[in-house]
Amino acid sequence: MNNREYQKLPCISSSWLKDLLDSPAECYKKHLDPLRQESKPSASMQFGTLVHCLALTPLQFGQEFIIDSISRRTQAGKARYAKLSAAGKIIITPDDFERAQSIVAALKAHPEAKQRLNGGQKEQIFIQEREHGLLPLKARLDIYHHEPRRVSELKTIHDLNKMKKAINRYRYPLSAAFYADISQLLSVHFIFVQTREPFEVETFEMTRLQLQDGREQYQSALRRFDDCWRRNEWPEAEPAVLDDDPLMMDFVPAKAATRQRFELPVGELAL
Repeated sequence: MNNREYQKLPCISSSWLKDLLDSPAECYKKHLDPLRQESKPSASMQFGTLVHCLALTPLQFGQEFIIDSISRRTQAGKARYAKLSAAGKIIITPDDFERAQSIVAALKAHPEAKQRLNGGQKEQIFIQEREHGLLPLKARLDIYHHEPRRVSELKTIHDLNKMKKAINRYRYPLSAAFYADISQLLSVHFIFVQTREPFEVETFEMTRLQLQDGREQYQSALRRFDDCWRRNEWPEAEPAVLDDDPLMMDFVPAKAATRQRFELPVGELAL
């Protein structure tokens, strides 16, 4: 199952819960709205997907990517790009392919990263059914080791010095706890690799405290999601609380109207 097929599974992922923490309405808009449009990944996200493919599932490269130097400044170039895009493949340049290969080489040259990348099941998918009327949970783990009970996640980052900020910004402890619980694993390891030269690599294991904090976050978000799902109500994020400064009152956003309710029975999705 490729990533596009996985994303279409009508199950709750850790990404859904992160979006819900920001705004239930945003979570609905991105993942549940029958009229939603497929979001287009950014160039950095596509490059991260390329690195993942070459590092974890290189045999699938031809199924997911096309190497082509297409100039979309001409009508012919635009037409060729549209044709290749319609085939469902990611178009990458020769330069990006060469840089991704160098990054993978750096990963394999790093003893700890190499150890975590070797063996295990790559892109392992877990589905956890729940009580009737609630959506199942899903997770796609980069590297799943049954023995020892461990998962390793590969992350690309532009500047390795900003790794701690990225961990907080993207709520990686939440993801780690979600992965550990759905797959019944004991430890979650991360492999960070810088996408600019010299392609530095750093590995670490999520601490018990980080996992506990992440578990509290995702469980709280899941309870909120289930409540919204049962009620078919997906409110906007609560306005930020500001000081009672009369000069600031005009900048407080009004609470948006609740989004239109589902036209589906609870527990069903139109994909």
